[in-house]
Amino acid sequence: MKTSHLVGSLLILFTTFQLNGQKSVLYGKAADYASKEIKFYRVSDPILHEKTELATTNIDSDGSFSVIFSLSQTTEIYTDLEKYRGTIVVEPGKNYRVELPPYSPKTSGETHSSYFKPALYWLGLPGADNTDLNFSVRSFLTDLNLETVKNSNQIYQQKSKEVVSAILALLEKKYGSIKNPYFKTLMNYSFAELEYPLYQRNTDFLITKYFASASLELAHPAYQQAFETLFTDFLRKQSLNIQNNKLISLTDSGNFSGLVSFFESRGFSKEFAELVVLKGLYDGYYTGGFSKDGVIQGVEFAGNTILSPLLQPLANQIKNKLAHLAVGGKAPALRLSNLKHETVTLDQYAGKFIYLSFFNSASADCRGEIELIVSLEKELRQVLNFVSISLDDDFENASKLWISKGYSWELLNGSKQKQLIDNYNASSIPAFYLIAPDGTLKLSQAPFPSHGFDQAFLKILRDHNFKEKSRSLKPVN
Repeated sequence: MKTSHLVGSLLILFTTFQLNGQKSVLYGKAADYASKEIKFYRVSDPILHEKTELATTNIDSDGSFSVIFSLSQTTEIYTDLEKYRGTIVVEPGKNYRVELPPYSPKTSGETHSSYFKPALYWLGLPGADNTDLNFSVRSFLTDLNLETVKNSNQIYQQKSKEVVSAILALLEKKYGSIKNPYFKTLMNYSFAELEYPLYQRNTDFLITKYFASASLELAHPAYQQAFETLFTDFLRKQSLNIQNNKLISLTDSGNFSGLVSFFESRGFSKEFAELVVLKGLYDGYYTGGFSKDGVIQGVEFAGNTILSPLLQPLANQIKNKLAHLAVGGKAPALRLSNLKHETVTLDQYAGKFIYLSFFNSASADCRGEIELIVSLEKELRQVLNFVSISLDDDFENASKLWISKGYSWELLNGSKQKQLIDNYNASSIPAFYLIAPDGTLKLSQAPFPSHGFDQAFLKILRDHNFKEKSRSLKPVN
């Protein structure tokens, strides 16, 4: 499509969509992204941080692009652009001509590293006037970051309330007149983050001030960040207080309503108490301290009884997330070729534990963990099968690594196996799983070799052997 025709069509769309106040358009021209596909998404909750896709576009050969999507509220949206994560705040019914960052592809190592994080990049807004909300947001965040860095010692080491109060007053004076609801929420929860170091050991004041009775702002990034800061592993930490030890029995028994009532008695609104309990159950499943069966039971109960319509879909998403690759469930099947071009399945290892790893040979993190398997394999080969799956784009690279290092355990070709990656949630690697002799998941995910896998496995092996011996000693009726 010619650029002039594109702009003309967009102008018609602009007029139509602005009437209902729901549709927004992003358009522009980025020659170095020609013929590439880009997706725009939002992050809709502060627990799973799942990406909700809004629109996808294939950029024309001349670099022209446009996307149309519907929004019910002002939203920060994102697009993953290799080394950058583009972002813009979009108001319903408004339309934006945007500039993308220069195309900068990730290296193979960055692509497969669990530690790589793309740099945040505010999309350019050529031609926009200075009243656009994005400029207020960016100016505020710049000033906030500048003041935080300049006073970092007084804030984080000295925990000076005077310095923090001075920064709050400075920002309030400069930006307090902006009445936009999205911006007010940004300021409010950015202030919560700024005050957090002062009350880190006792967060009750901040919770009461910013969260307990406030409306939920699930999709707002400032709310998400402040909520994450204050409430990560909150349920388990609260249960360590002897006065709150009933939280353990409530969680282990899957008593979601009882947990919500407990936090309501602490002054939380019912809706916010439900959010906190969902977060606590999700974190508690992975950090330990609670019965996994109790956690899953509690989340399932939440999905059926939760009060807030905002939280109902989130509860179901959490339930599905925990059920996928849950300990005790059957390990997803695989059928891959090895170095000898033989087809390998998990069934071939039935009757023995399997330490399954996913890696990419271009990643230094992966190579470091794989190298640590050498000593583990020598020590445990009698009781444990080691199987590594290469996610290299070219399996030949992994083959060369195996041969040059003389690794003796099984290497399988997982190149371009998208379904396999999805089945094992292996988009971030290295990733490890321990599969029991009956083909069920025993550790999901399992510790890295560098993070104490051997000790965790030996305990599991002792328990397994004891149970097997007990079964063999039972009298036959």
